[in-house]
Amino acid sequence: MKARVARHNIRDEIQRRILSGESKPGERLSQQSLARELGVAQGTVRESLLELQWLGLVESVEHLGMFVDNLDASRICEAYEVREVMEGLAARLACGHAGRADIAELRSMADNIYRLAQEKANETASLDRSFHLRITELSRNSTLIRLSQTYRVLGMTVRAFRDPSIIYAEHLRIIEAIEHNFTEEAERQARNHVIGARQMIESQVRQGTFVSKLVE
Repeated sequence: MKARVARHNIRDEIQRRILSGESKPGERLSQQSLARELGVAQGTVRESLLELQWLGLVESVEHLGMFVDNLDASRICEAYEVREVMEGLAARLACGHAGRADIAELRSMADNIYRLAQEKANETASLDRSFHLRITELSRNSTLIRLSQTYRVLGMTVRAFRDPSIIYAEHLRIIEAIEHNFTEEAERQARNHVIGARQMIESQVRQGTFVSKLVE
């Protein structure tokens, strides 16, 4: 168990460096140097880098080693295209599993996201990810939960600039559809919500204002 905890801690630290821009695209990630710096075995670093490769943050170049991958807007939009499908499916499946306590929890989270939206952007982003993760968990589909980790990580580089009242209304429509077991409507509302976020990113790219920045 200790080895697993150590690996996850090392993975999270390297991930933080990549998403924050501290480790630049194209930078070589030396297992030996990282192991010495972080005080762990090279095997732990190797396993962490393999996990990050699966998440799309690191690329392996044959005979050369591991390098920080390029996280540009197109990569993030690709992740949002996948997220649209997966979160639509998650909302559809959640309809068959969410009880009254789950619905109350989702409403409370949506209320808090809206309340914090104009004051604490980072805290809001974290709670928003928790909201969507909770819906995915309610799908009771372990494969879906595991696969969702990839686009969630890339989503940590995007700060939402959409109107909080619009986001709040979209969250409530998703919750209402799940509560009433309207499977098709739940999927449609969840997908539309993600489409809105992706279109925001695409608009920023067109205007030349998009900046990838870690939002924890």
